[in-house]
Amino acid sequence: MTRTEVLPASPEAIERAAALIRNGDLVAFPTETVYGLGADALNARAVRRIFEAKGRPGDNPLIVHVSGLGQAQRLIRGALPEQAFRLAEMFWPGPLTMVFEKSALVPGAVSAGLNTVGVRMPAHPAARALIERSGAPIAAPSANLSGAPSPTSAAHVLHDLDGRVPLILDGGDCAVGLESTVLDVTRTPPVVLRPGGVTPEMIARAVGEVALDPHVMAPLADGDVPASPGMKHRHYAPEAELIVVTGGGRCVVSTILELSDAAAAQGRRAAILAREAHLSLYGDRTVVSLGADEGQAARALFAALRALDAEGMDLILAEGYGADGLGLALMNRLARAAAFHLIDTGED
Repeated sequence: MTRTEVLPASPEAIERAAALIRNGDLVAFPTETVYGLGADALNARAVRRIFEAKGRPGDNPLIVHVSGLGQAQRLIRGALPEQAFRLAEMFWPGPLTMVFEKSALVPGAVSAGLNTVGVRMPAHPAARALIERSGAPIAAPSANLSGAPSPTSAAHVLHDLDGRVPLILDGGDCAVGLESTVLDVTRTPPVVLRPGGVTPEMIARAVGEVALDPHVMAPLADGDVPASPGMKHRHYAPEAELIVVTGGGRCVVSTILELSDAAAAQGRRAAILAREAHLSLYGDRTVVSLGADEGQAARALFAALRALDAEGMDLILAEGYGADGLGLALMNRLARAAAFHLIDTGED
């Protein structure tokens, strides 16, 4: 078993991590979205080690992280499209991945056999420094076991991947807390494949019309090929059963109370994920606050799911969010974590 070290993301540790990347090894590193499990994106053997370490299905494509537009250009076929250039000017570095037709440099293992590749320029200084010191673009999915809640701290990575990766760079808690928005810019209008911190409304202000893939809030059918990470396989899921309740505030609270009490009557341990303003409505039941707004909820969600698993909960009941702004990204993660077990109570 590999001995896993956790080091603060100092210049010395980043240089050590870069040497591992150049040697074909794996490194877990912080980004502003979630922690990534990185390898040299142009080294097919190293990329395959990512799938082995995570237990990740081979048909699930990876995102390639770059430190600048020049590095991105090498990965894509032809010139950078005009709308992509405008988006890069506005949102790079940041939590936006753009999907392009790939160049011959990109191994098939990165793109899961597709003719496209997702590219992102992360904003976290440690991530950027690692890419620059490695001298190569870095392919990196989230640094967790496949299907589990994504890691937003180095401790989460160590819990999942201890012994599977030689080094974790600790850059503190992630600022965004949800994976990047994935936007297919090979189509007109561009299509959101996975919502994230760069919302469809923000994209529309930059380039005009934007579309949503129908599978943002619905599972792929058997045999469908995922065009983006987070579309097909079980993702973000706690060990506990998760149910998401949507609708008007009072109806959501009353439904969750009924489900929680029914679970308790069956001897099941239930917990509730709620907005801060609703905490007092749940009495003495086990309740975890997701904060006062959607930004706080995004930063808290995955850590909350992991903490409730650690407490041995059997059932998690989560208040839903609206389908606009950052709420769409939250609902995408909650719905997939719940295997689309959603209860719509309707409006008050």
